[in-house]
Amino acid sequence: MVRENPLLKRALLIGVLLALFGVTVCWLRPCALALAHVELGGRALDAALAPVFADRLAPAQVVDGALLQEGMAHLQKALLWDPDDVQARRLLARGYLSQGTPEAALAVLQEAVCIRPEALALHLELGDVYDALGQSKLALEAYEKGRIGSRSLPAAANCLKLAEANLQHPDYGGEKTITFWYRALDLDPTNLYVLTRLYDVHLALGDQAQVAQYAESLQALEPCEVSLPLDTRLAAYQGEALVSLVESGFWERDEVDALLACQQAQVTDTLSALMFEETLRVMLAQWPEDAALLSLAGTLE
Repeated sequence: MVRENPLLKRALLIGVLLALFGVTVCWLRPCALALAHVELGGRALDAALAPVFADRLAPAQVVDGALLQEGMAHLQKALLWDPDDVQARRLLARGYLSQGTPEAALAVLQEAVCIRPEALALHLELGDVYDALGQSKLALEAYEKGRIGSRSLPAAANCLKLAEANLQHPDYGGEKTITFWYRALDLDPTNLYVLTRLYDVHLALGDQAQVAQYAESLQALEPCEVSLPLDTRLAAYQGEALVSLVESGFWERDEVDALLACQQAQVTDTLSALMFEETLRVMLAQWPEDAALLSLAGTLE
């Protein structure tokens, strides 16, 4: 009978453990290096960029170009160590958008969505990139896959863009346009532009029940219930709607002035100031000598 050698058995066990340790280190090392580069890259981007929108992926103001390049280099190295690092791809997309290369941002985010298709935030950010590229249909589809989240305003803006495109397309009828207006209203319930368009189209169709509904909605709105739209396109649409409401006799001018006063009070930072300025710009294009509008515009200078 062969007796077990305890020293040999212990040596074999130690050998197996060392081998497992070596394999683990080899497997973890790329991940650890990737994480380090993501951390360094993310910190660099935070210092190099001043975000315009806090709730969406959009081009940011570059305050330190060299630091931005350094951060992007770290993030690219992270992907060399771990090609499936989704956070590195999200940060790269942020950097690419701020560098004015949305096509590159699209590529890295599309790959991120393929890696983690269940992540709703990735679909929302993909929608932001499509939005930056002017691809409204794809932007809206991505926002919907991400269950809209904080993207109700850009989603509504893209609905309106698609509605206007359908109006200009000879092969599309009004029904599809109205569907996009309904969707925009679901996303932005106090959108004056959508309410006026739906009122006008149902009036043209002779649908008195719908006309009464949208007339009531417009008349029931209190000036301060209409929030300042934090999207340039929606701010411009609002300017069009306010002019239309006065010129059609639907609203009194003092109601518009009250609404603008409420929105002026919501101007607390650069973003909100730009949005308020956009509404005034559109209105002044129609009423260039309007003293009240010129006075409001003067407060933003």
